Amino acid sequence: MKIIGYARTTITDNDLDAQIKILSDFGCDDVYHESFDVTNDKRLISELDTILNNLEAGDTLVICRLNRLGRSTRQLTELTQTFKGSGIHLVSLDEEIDTRLPMGDIYFKLMNGLARMECDLITERTLIGLKNARKKGKIGGRPKIDTRTVKKIRHLYHEKKETIQFISSKCNVSVGTCYKYINLPEADVAKISQ
Repeated sequence: MKIIGYARTTITDNDLDAQIKILSDFGCDDVYHESFDVTNDKRLISELDTILNNLEAGDTLVICRLNRLGRSTRQLTELTQTFKGSGIHLVSLDEEIDTRLPMGDIYFKLMNGLARMECDLITERTLIGLKNARKKGKIGGRPKIDTRTVKKIRHLYHEKKETIQFISSKCNVSVGTCYKYINLPEADVAKISQ
């Protein structure tokens, strides 16, 4: 059973050496680290991905603070659910979380509850937004294309052999929409005009 340390700097804290020392003093077998790069922030966590791929049941991941592990609450809850499902332990030193201890199970339950709550809140906010939009007369989804535009797209493509980009700009629709109606069978085109 390995004890692996993970350190990461943030845009506001460049304390990598301090984190590595804390993790080493804790007794980590290996300490992985990476720095926040403002110029190349693609939200990829390469060192963390490497760690996660190598951790096995019974191993422990040690971090100094929770914000070093997850860049969002959602990511943090997903990671902790993965840990619980895989039998991997998590230790966060600042928050005094240690899932190797009996109280650690409470942390997993709390994070699972937070994940459910966040999903419920997103659903609720979405439904409220849709309801308010409908009250104002707005309907979601893409605007319908009238029959004349569909016929124009098909005519320009099949008869005149124009480029898709030209047809797209001429009919004021996306290239994908053009392809959708160009490749539509005649039977379906007839249904549009009804």
